[in-house]
Order: sequence, then C-alpha cells, then structure tokens
Amino acid sequence: MTSTEYATPSAPTAGPAWTAPARPRLTRSRTEKMISGVSGGLAAHTGIDPVLWRLLFLTLTVLGAGTGALLYGLLWVLMPVADAPVR
Repeated sequence: MTSTEYATPSAPTAGPAWTAPARPRLTRSRTEKMISGVSGGLAAHTGIDPVLWRLLFLTLTVLGAGTGALLYGLLWVLMPVADAPVR
C-alpha cells in the first residue's frame, strides 16, 4: 500500500450549531391592542395568544390586590411602541 491510502484522520467536525429561533423585539403592538398594545406585544414576543395575556393581567389584578394593573402599567411605560409597518 502506498502512503496515500493511510491518510491521517482530520479533526471530527461537529454538526451545525443549534441556535435558538429569533424572537421579535419586545415592543407594544400597533395592531393587536385594546388599551395600549402591551398584551399584543407580549403575544408577538412569546407566541402566546394575547387573550391569554389579558386574562393573566385581569386575574393578577383581581386576585393579586392590583398586581396585574401595576405590572401592566409598568410595561405600558417601559415597552417602546413598535415601528410603523413598511408599506
């Protein structure tokens, strides 16, 4: 046999690196909103229906001594409004 038949093995190659799917930026929604778009923005960011976010805020408000309203208000102030859609 010749020396070319006994080629040295190269370093093992790792498969393609796994990357998490890209999430949209956390912003208030311009289209999916009832009051300010907080629930719509959270829905776009997490993939959870905005109605469920609204129910969560309502439940936290009623059962949590106003915690849901406080959290919603903070998010309203802290979350930027989404950019206008490109036409």
